Amino acid sequence: MRRATPERRSTPIARFELQLLWHRISVDGDDEAIERLRAIVPALRHPFEPVREQTYSIHRVDGVYVVDEEGDHLDSAADVDGAVDAVYVRAYRRAFELASLKGWVRVHAVTADVAGRRMLLVGPSGVGKTTLALHLLAAGEQVQGDESVLVRRGASMAVPRGFHVKRGGESAVPAFASIVAASPRAGDVAVVDPHRLAPETPLRVAPIDEIVLLGDDGSGITRWSPVDRAAVLQALIRESFVVTETKNVLVGTLVDASGNAAGRSIIRGPLDAMSDALHAPFG
Repeated sequence: MRRATPERRSTPIARFELQLLWHRISVDGDDEAIERLRAIVPALRHPFEPVREQTYSIHRVDGVYVVDEEGDHLDSAADVDGAVDAVYVRAYRRAFELASLKGWVRVHAVTADVAGRRMLLVGPSGVGKTTLALHLLAAGEQVQGDESVLVRRGASMAVPRGFHVKRGGESAVPAFASIVAASPRAGDVAVVDPHRLAPETPLRVAPIDEIVLLGDDGSGITRWSPVDRAAVLQALIRESFVVTETKNVLVGTLVDASGNAAGRSIIRGPLDAMSDALHAPFG
């Protein structure tokens, strides 16, 4: 059912336009709303043209922030953070739905090109993926995403998003401490624009060379070992998201993703040691 949009509204004074996967996004709103969106949705170059458009507006009406999508009322919020979050969640949900229809499966993982090898760093929340990603960036490696990656036919592409650095994470990577400290926060998480961490790198679809399973046994001692394809596949399934695809399609896509990729596990420890483990050759 179509919901009516409130007639009384303020006039937007800024516009934010970017590509988010296969969508072209346009958001009208005041300066504060637009700046917050810029901080959490990086405007990266994509390796393909958008095929759909989404338009949003954020208006303040009688002290309430009203969010419209394609001219229809989407949500209302008491503050600008709630309004921006409504646009963020909706835009990404639609982007993931279209990606799923195109055959891509979403996995919770860091996408890093380490020494020219496309690696997916897979592991549960709290295992240190983002901190390791920041360390790799500071060392000059290309890290394209710290949260989600899309996989299809043995290849991968990171999902554009600001890096989410938990409180205290900046101390582990001094090179970025001041940038993290100055970034907007969502609770205990700093949302860091990746453009401020490294020169802009266009998103790149690339075959997956290696899938790295990150773990933490509490010892603080980094160890690494090769892992077999079955263990890699189980980890990918645990860290995947069903969007529109069936479970069988999801598993089949992840089988393809792990088919030609080497697998290793790394136990969490000092960041330099974990980086060394990523660079260590097999055999």
